[in-house]
Amino acid sequence: MRSAHNCNYLLLIEYDGTDFSGWQKQPAARTVQEEIEKALLKLGSAGAKATAAGRTDKGVHANAQAVCVSFDKGSLKDKDLRFSLNSVLPKDISVISVEKKTSSFNPRFEAEKKKYRYLIWNRPWRSVWRGGNAWHIAGRLDTASMKKASGYLLGRHDFRAFEASGSTQTDKVANLESIDIKRRNGIISICFTGDRFLYKMVRNIVGTLVEAGRGKITPESLRDILASGNRKMAGPTAPPKGLFLEEVFFHEE
Repeated sequence: MRSAHNCNYLLLIEYDGTDFSGWQKQPAARTVQEEIEKALLKLGSAGAKATAAGRTDKGVHANAQAVCVSFDKGSLKDKDLRFSLNSVLPKDISVISVEKKTSSFNPRFEAEKKKYRYLIWNRPWRSVWRGGNAWHIAGRLDTASMKKASGYLLGRHDFRAFEASGSTQTDKVANLESIDIKRRNGIISICFTGDRFLYKMVRNIVGTLVEAGRGKITPESLRDILASGNRKMAGPTAPPKGLFLEEVFFHEE
């Protein structure tokens, strides 16, 4: 059932999740949703609400989070909205683009698929530049083993073996369209594209692929872990700082 709330503008925003307790507003915590709504209030829109295509957890970043807002912009012109929002938003959030949408548009329901990227700094020494946005693993990872392991996860499956406890989602089936693993200049980038993702699913898969890259499990064991539906069989949860919501794809209007 769709929200009765009308959304008139689609914002694509980027944020550094380091100092946020995730996207969703919550008591006594700094969140991205709250900062967006506070910015709209500063522009004279009391009671404005921001709806995202999906939540991000504490410490997780976004390069293109899709956020819909509905508010009375008064005399503010559409072309000035991005500049105006960026002038009042904190430095760890930036609006990339603004697009006018119909009143019925809601990014939660219109999203067709999402892309997440996870970064690993795979060098013996720590990096000043990669400290806040990549998981540092000193021992060299075998990306060939990681790629082979990832192949067993592609397609439509029940992914409960990679879901963290505390989830409220009853449907555990998702279609993982692609997992693209690349190494360049010490950075391993793992890009996931799928129609939906369970709670901490990407981070739990990354932690398991890293175990394959370390040689602690075989690539073929991913098939058995997936089939088991048992979270205890999968690897550890990768830290949030390496995860980025990269892109949201929408159905054609």
